[in-house]
Amino acid sequence: MTLKKLLIIGLLLVGLYARFANLDQKVYTVDEVRGLLRASGYAAEEPVDNLYTGELITNGQLQQYQTPTIEHSVGDALKAFANNPEHPPLYYLLMRFSLQIFHTPVASRWLAVILSLLLLPATYWLAQLLFAPATVGTGAVDPKTVGWSAIALIAVSPFHVLLAQEARQYSLWALLLVVSSAFLLQALKHNHWKQWLAYGATAVLGIYSHLFFAWVLISHGLYVLVIEKFRPTQKLLRYIVISIGIIVAFLPWAWVIVSRHSQLEKTTKWASNYQTGILDRAEYWVHNLGIGFIDFDWPVSFINPLSYLVLAGFLYSLYQLCRYTPKRVWLFLVLLMGISAFAQVVPDILNSGRRSLLPRYSLTVYLGIELVVAYAMALAIGPMASQLQSSQKVSQPQLAGLKVRQASILALLLGGVVSSLLIAQSLDWGKGSSTISLIASPQINQAEQPIVISDTEYFYLLSLSYYVNPDTRYLLLNSEQPESYNAILAQLPPGSEFFVYSPSAVLAEAIQSNKALESDIVLPEAQSPETQANPKRGLYTVRRLPS
Repeated sequence: MTLKKLLIIGLLLVGLYARFANLDQKVYTVDEVRGLLRASGYAAEEPVDNLYTGELITNGQLQQYQTPTIEHSVGDALKAFANNPEHPPLYYLLMRFSLQIFHTPVASRWLAVILSLLLLPATYWLAQLLFAPATVGTGAVDPKTVGWSAIALIAVSPFHVLLAQEARQYSLWALLLVVSSAFLLQALKHNHWKQWLAYGATAVLGIYSHLFFAWVLISHGLYVLVIEKFRPTQKLLRYIVISIGIIVAFLPWAWVIVSRHSQLEKTTKWASNYQTGILDRAEYWVHNLGIGFIDFDWPVSFINPLSYLVLAGFLYSLYQLCRYTPKRVWLFLVLLMGISAFAQVVPDILNSGRRSLLPRYSLTVYLGIELVVAYAMALAIGPMASQLQSSQKVSQPQLAGLKVRQASILALLLGGVVSSLLIAQSLDWGKGSSTISLIASPQINQAEQPIVISDTEYFYLLSLSYYVNPDTRYLLLNSEQPESYNAILAQLPPGSEFFVYSPSAVLAEAIQSNKALESDIVLPEAQSPETQANPKRGLYTVRRLPS
């Protein structure tokens, strides 16, 4: 077995381990628990109406909103999905079926991991179609080498590892992006109806996996138009017929979006309303490019040298792609990356959004970049590179340049391996505000019969419920009824100790002003000016004094 094959096997094993390691222990994000809630057939208002009553409830009563039951059918789940039109339902329906089969919330993450692993052979297949035969002369590559290079990059990409560990639709989106692209290339090559229909079917599934799949479809359409030279060829006409079919198939969800437009605006406002300068945005863009290959959880900063090294490597790889490959190859990848990037960057700049700052929304861009870099890797380690090394006519500068490229490839892959292993061992990598669950739970679990008091959003409490002991109880207060807080707090048993989890400013003040209670809560007005506008998230202890 050659050294290259051993390297590929090693990278695959690392990628497999990183995706599955500690999967059931990692923090469940608020987005994950909301997805599990909807997949289980519950509307968002149900946990609020049933749990925020001011009466003690058990941890099991919280957890019931994370698994499907006979009482909540697939129809109930579809209604819940429709109330969140920004998330098409395909992944969450698959999630529901996996939950029904395995009866454990972690099954939703198993689904994401399996889809992430299926992305590897799918990308290999796409590389075969895209790069065979791709080049001539010094730019010639073996499509198999490009495919294996892409597999190596994706297997240990920290970006893909993180997506695979979350019960969300991004692994499905990536898989359908690659498979639909492969079917499109097949259809353009052979022009058989079965391939066009396969493209249409996978494209429909893609748009039902994520709305941003629309950028993929637009890039496909522009690609077909350019390749067919804007002439009404049979291939172009068949593509138009299939595209009309895709639009028709999406009309049901389009109606959901139109009919619930106000709800869509409400739930996506956080992403479309973000004020920051262009330099801050550029800082994020450069940083996000780097973490597609190497991620040591460093803060976003212009001074991170790894980001610039990755950027330089990508630009050089793109130069090689455009120089050595025919138009049908480089145009496909440039459109795939460019349309998606344009569709996010320009609206963000014009309307002060943040979508282009969030790596997961740039999934299409990442996959395009990985295929570009995979081609450059194939040039540096493929048969042509081996012939160049063994040739007597090669100059020392040429040989030195080849050695530098090969060393850079090894460093890139090693960075991915280290990043993936670090992510595998971390329980809260990239979990944002949801990490409070991991921080608070050890202290709660030390108590014999803990009671958690809170008026925070239900999804933070659902996340917490995965990490506290089963005998934990909750006293949840409805933030829309703050006038009831004092009466409920007055009923706490004398001499008992409680935990207050992420209280609002109103709850914090009610506890602090109650002379029968002792607490370590810091009121918002006692905080710094930067934090006064927001309640302090954390865990506090409260003790009711003896009568």
